[in-house]
Amino acid sequence: MIREVFQRVAAEFATASTEPLAGHPLAAFLREEAAQSVRDTISRSDLRVVGAPGQGNWAEIPWIGLFHPEVTTSATRGYYIVYLFSADMGTVNLCLGQGVTAIREEFKGKTVDEMLRRAALIRDRVPEFSQRFISGPVHLGGTTQLARDYDTAVAFFKPYDLTNLPEEGTLITDLQVMIGLYDLLVSCGGLDNVEGVIEIGFDQDEADAYKTVEERRRYVRHNRIDRHSGAAKQAKKVHGHICQACGFDFSVVYGDLAQNYIEAHHLIPLAFLPEGQPVTMNPKTDFAVLCANCHRMVHKKKEPLTIEAIRNLPGVRRLRGWFEK
Repeated sequence: MIREVFQRVAAEFATASTEPLAGHPLAAFLREEAAQSVRDTISRSDLRVVGAPGQGNWAEIPWIGLFHPEVTTSATRGYYIVYLFSADMGTVNLCLGQGVTAIREEFKGKTVDEMLRRAALIRDRVPEFSQRFISGPVHLGGTTQLARDYDTAVAFFKPYDLTNLPEEGTLITDLQVMIGLYDLLVSCGGLDNVEGVIEIGFDQDEADAYKTVEERRRYVRHNRIDRHSGAAKQAKKVHGHICQACGFDFSVVYGDLAQNYIEAHHLIPLAFLPEGQPVTMNPKTDFAVLCANCHRMVHKKKEPLTIEAIRNLPGVRRLRGWFEK
């Protein structure tokens, strides 16, 4: 039970943190039993759950994190759900936070401003949860830079008094609502600048096929799924490097310069991506490989053409015949 996890950490952490971390029973409990308790509660095999007592030395702020694989699998980057214990073990806080390490490495002296900006963007993306949770920052009472960064990185949170914890059912309900927030945030584009997708993602002809913010968000999400799962890269291994519409082989025309070059095409239309739900893409069944020209033609209209429709165009049939000689 999550409640029992919190009670044990609150009761033992102050003494444990004065003892060596290596081999300590409480450290093992946080990494194993505590994380498993959360896994059993949420019944979500797609979310990675990690309990963290510290690395090398005890953490000033121990935590239990839940990571969505489309966003991150590490507490150093992205955004994720996390239970953060206060330094004095007075509270444990259910949070939607951010990985602070990557932000500090990039923004250095402007880290706090950047974390506050991103936290505000998260709240703007999912405003319907502002009545359920408190807007960050949170106050954990830590003294190290990392602990203070945790405060600033939190977009939403709900504190629990460790001397007067609510019943298990309340803790579970709050966690399920926070997971719903997390799923919705992922489907809404997370921290991506969806308004800038045209500039960074595709040209004006393609932009005509993605006229709404929702469709652009799904486009960004497709790319995020590819990036974190390697699905597009795997699709090329499965389907090869010859266009499945026209038969174009880049290496035949361009030689070694284009060895193993091809584009991955999603067979699932953007409109069919489920809102607020995790998506796993099968490289074999959910992708095809296309040359740049056929890929553009598939997306020429708002409703993508099928590969079979492209293959049956007279000019494409002639091109296939040439490459098949």
